Amino acid sequence: MHTEAKLIKGLTSPSTFFYRLGEAEIVPRFAKKMTWLFVLSALVFGFVAFFGIGMDSLAKEATSLTPLEYELKKTMFFFGRLIAGLLYAALILFFSSLVFWTISDHGEYRKIVMVQGLTLLILLLEKLTFVPLSLFFSIEWYSSPLSLGVIAQAITSSSYVVYLLGAISLFKVWMIYLQYRGIKYLTRQKNWLIWLVIVLVNVLFWALNALLAYLDLSTLI
Repeated sequence: MHTEAKLIKGLTSPSTFFYRLGEAEIVPRFAKKMTWLFVLSALVFGFVAFFGIGMDSLAKEATSLTPLEYELKKTMFFFGRLIAGLLYAALILFFSSLVFWTISDHGEYRKIVMVQGLTLLILLLEKLTFVPLSLFFSIEWYSSPLSLGVIAQAITSSSYVVYLLGAISLFKVWMIYLQYRGIKYLTRQKNWLIWLVIVLVNVLFWALNALLAYLDLSTLI
């Protein structure tokens, strides 16, 4: 059955998306969809970098650099973020899917990658919200009102814990909900196993992101 599951449809009508994805014999135009997701990820990372978000460590060096050196480093930072966007897409689409695929008795790897395509879209949407928060309200990503970072700052002085909880947001709840529904539909595995793997994979990403922020390096978020 040549039923096509469109990624955008998965955000607005997940039941229809997962049904079509599950019933399809193949995933039509898989390579094209993955290419567009990689391009979109790089563009979003570049767009955020264009506004100087994430350049805190570079800003600290501004007084010790000549104008030419500073502009050169800004350019390197921008292109570095484009590359980071590509690597980010690869991790979300292929690495996470590989982990989920290992618990599958029925799901095809490409179909699980499509589920992760929804995950990537949600994460990129969240990343775009950091632009107005930073430009208009001077709010860092870990202080987003949509995340647990605000609560974390009220109860602990640990930067790492703040970064870790700041990575947990309403967007992540949406993402995990779709991950569960998609993986459940495709793999037919037990609920506890699906939840265990989903939680472990996401906590690993959040912990890594918090570590990068703690070390004052560019974050995955």
